[in-house]
Amino acid sequence: MNAISRRELLKGAASAAAATSATSLAGVPGARAAESIAAVEWGGNNIKTMKTVASKQSEVTVNWQLHAPSSSATFAKIKATWPHPGIDLLAGWDLNWPMMGAEGWAEPVTVEKVPNLANIPQKLLAKDKAGNVINIPRTMSAILWFYRKDTTPFQIAKLDDLLDSRLKGKICFPAPTITSNLQMVTMALANGGDEKNMEPAWDFIKKLAQSGNIGRVATSDADVSSSISSGETSVTFETSTSAIRLARNFQIHFLAKLDPNATGFRTFFNQEGWSVLKGGNAAAAFKFANFTVDPEINAELNGMIGGIPVNTKSKVPEEVTMFAYKSEEMEQYAYVPDWSYVSTQGDLWMKRWEKEIQPLL
Repeated sequence: MNAISRRELLKGAASAAAATSATSLAGVPGARAAESIAAVEWGGNNIKTMKTVASKQSEVTVNWQLHAPSSSATFAKIKATWPHPGIDLLAGWDLNWPMMGAEGWAEPVTVEKVPNLANIPQKLLAKDKAGNVINIPRTMSAILWFYRKDTTPFQIAKLDDLLDSRLKGKICFPAPTITSNLQMVTMALANGGDEKNMEPAWDFIKKLAQSGNIGRVATSDADVSSSISSGETSVTFETSTSAIRLARNFQIHFLAKLDPNATGFRTFFNQEGWSVLKGGNAAAAFKFANFTVDPEINAELNGMIGGIPVNTKSKVPEEVTMFAYKSEEMEQYAYVPDWSYVSTQGDLWMKRWEKEIQPLL
């Protein structure tokens, strides 16, 4: 386990400010862009937000593509079409960087190419096998269990409460392809296992599937949001960005900062960011990525999606301060899995789910 706090991350950031600011991208609205790039982003609120952010500059035109249905599927397509994937800038997260580094697809990231990298915590930077930085972090978020208070029949206090018959059909459970199956890692940790020993989790999820409490199996972030917002289900596991967006319209209770030994609930943390692919318009891709992590823009971007800014000079949005854990809170309540290991288990976990769990639903 590797527990790190945002405060510690911020302390690890380089203190020297870059001479060139990303704000130089801000131009006259409607001005003709001199360069264009092809970028891949997640759908839903993410693409809406990034289009809004992109509209605040005029030097780079972004032709958007979407991860469909997940970043893992996009990476498979890149592998099949390499070295001509037709992508300049790629949105990814912790689970994607090990593959990116192993394949050698990413342009090395330096402070000369991305000046705002000087204000991003060094512990967030992923490297390839040659030691080159390959990601440009843009947001941090928590991943946790939560429920909608007005549609949940009782106050959930421990993981075993998910088996309570009063939750019949009330749980929206993400399939293993969503949130890297950390929902089941929670179950493993609560029952003596971890991401490398998932048998306790499989035992628990079999009981949960047989209980009839899973009313929807989500295969995308949009599934989770629509199921909770419509009232179809009321309990789920998702990123804090999704949870915060729901909390803007509904009473959401976050199962965070609870003693894991007594409740079984833990909070996970991840980061999303960019990677610039080799063989394309790298200069323009770096320029746009740098713009998105400018202090003011990064604060605005994260404010829109409910994320925690990565630029140490950015103001943390009020609604995410509850997830900016202090060092002692990270030690007590949070868990950072072995992402390299988790990245190798997705297909195996999904196949086992289809074979052992799906028939029980």
